[in-house]
Amino acid sequence: MTGWKEWAIAEVVDADEFQTYLQDQVVMVFADAAARSTALSTSVAEGMVSYLEDSSALFFYNGSAWVAAASDGDITAVTAGTALTGGGTTGDVTLNVDLSAVTIPTSQISDITSTAAELNILDGVTADAAELNILDGVTATTAELNYVDGVTSDIQTQLDVRVLETNGAVTTAATGSNVVRNITLSTSAPSGGSDGDVWLVYEA
Repeated sequence: MTGWKEWAIAEVVDADEFQTYLQDQVVMVFADAAARSTALSTSVAEGMVSYLEDSSALFFYNGSAWVAAASDGDITAVTAGTALTGGGTTGDVTLNVDLSAVTIPTSQISDITSTAAELNILDGVTADAAELNILDGVTATTAELNYVDGVTSDIQTQLDVRVLETNGAVTTAATGSNVVRNITLSTSAPSGGSDGDVWLVYEA
């Protein structure tokens, strides 16, 4: 096949040019493959292009057979499998992952360094993940671990807050009020202080 040529006005087209520039490069239109075979018979050559109306498809001859210029995919449906939802048979298709249905085999959990004995300690623990993150390396029993259920920060800090809550009315009492403000335990005689302070002396 020679290619493309721009003709000049009144230029003579010889037989060879007509064959290579026109006939060999035209897209032939046929009703179907049978009509194409009848019309062309054995007069086919590599590079010929034809269009079939029944299938609305374009074909080219590769030297031995007519081949579709573009073929459709063979996927007829997308089906949601294990742990997936969605799918469809036409148009844009979306698949969603159902995380509640996802399970990870033990053999695939490569980043866990705890031993089986350590993991078994957590059997029956009802604390949430944020609480369990502070237990790395803990060897307490399940019953002991359940005592920290509900703890969301440093335990000593929370205990200090509770102490202040129970003793707050005493330590903040005004001078002269009829409540105990501060209690001092000492081997020395009382010194200083304000109304409401209590000083307990004991022998060493």
